[in-house]
Amino acid sequence: MRKTIKMLAAAVMVVSLAAAAYAAGPAKGKVTKVEGEQVTVTLEAAPPAYIKKGAMVTALGGSPKVLAVQGNEVTLKFGKAKAEKIKVDSAISLSECEGDELQGC
Repeated sequence: MRKTIKMLAAAVMVVSLAAAAYAAGPAKGKVTKVEGEQVTVTLEAAPPAYIKKGAMVTALGGSPKVLAVQGNEVTLKFGKAKAEKIKVDSAISLSECEGDELQGC
């Protein structure tokens, strides 16, 4: 009986942790500055754990690198052509990079 209760408790814990990890979801914000290839985004809430300096994220159909995180401000480095199309005050959603993605040449 005790073994069954321990197994059930372990299963509930695993499901809870998986739900918490999935709940992080995309971070939403607004573009506040575009300087060359660097785009600064102010997020609506604190950045999730996957948004950290040096990490790759998915945003606007690309995979920019996170250059800096200061509070709710995140600075991203896009390719030159992509950055030129981004406008200040446009909405943006950042999500965790799904692994190896094809990069342009």
